[in-house]
Amino acid sequence: MWIAAITVAAGRPEATASGIADVNGTHLYYQTMGRGRPVVLVHGGLVDSRQWDDQMGPLARQFRTVRYDLRGYGQSAAPTGPFSPIEDLRALLDFLKIERATIVGLSLGGMVAADFALEYPDRTDRLVLVGTGLRGDTQPPDEKSLNAYRVGAREGADRYFEAFLQADLLAGVRNRPAARERMRLMMTDNFKALAYLAPGTLLYPATPTIQRLGDIRAPTLVMIGSLDSPILRNIADTIASKVPGARKATIEGASHHPPVETPQEFNRALLKFLR
Repeated sequence: MWIAAITVAAGRPEATASGIADVNGTHLYYQTMGRGRPVVLVHGGLVDSRQWDDQMGPLARQFRTVRYDLRGYGQSAAPTGPFSPIEDLRALLDFLKIERATIVGLSLGGMVAADFALEYPDRTDRLVLVGTGLRGDTQPPDEKSLNAYRVGAREGADRYFEAFLQADLLAGVRNRPAARERMRLMMTDNFKALAYLAPGTLLYPATPTIQRLGDIRAPTLVMIGSLDSPILRNIADTIASKVPGARKATIEGASHHPPVETPQEFNRALLKFLR
């Protein structure tokens, strides 16, 4: 199932297609836009590919831009057992006939992106990690985020979002009504997906990523919101110091979802790196 259309942006045609890819034993929703070097956007674990609404057009003026819903999120199929999100990404690239791409991942998507770059270095052009988690990091978990999960388990999706507004991860949307509403819709729509993050569902390489950071060879940009949690700011510093040649960009006034909270500033930093 797929739909194709032609749009015009910046005075030149942009090919746009969306559909369902039957790959790796599942069904993944995807959208592609533009032509040029491929850039693949991998969303975070609280939301879905709508997170990238403000990036698709600007990126597509110069790049073939792809976004998709992770298994269990958005319009993609729910997991029926343990699975590898890295292999889902690899299979989607095969389906789209993309040999090599820049991988941009936020939060959970950053964890997928980093392991993809390690497992498939020949298929990774550049790597962008935004507010990413890091397998093997030993910092204690964020208590306000944990409380939001507990509230959600007891009282449902709406109260889960309200509780999450107290956490650092959503500090950047508290005073931005439009961004806050976008995050509310995505987080409540994908509340069910939190169950798929349980231990044993997501399959990753055996060696923790933190022990392999020095093996990443793709040019890497680490992006972090200035208001994001101290845990994730520490992770950004760790990655920037251990990945050879990595650069770091701080997005002022943003917390965990700069593409939604401060899209112009985020796009400017991303495009500077990609160019």
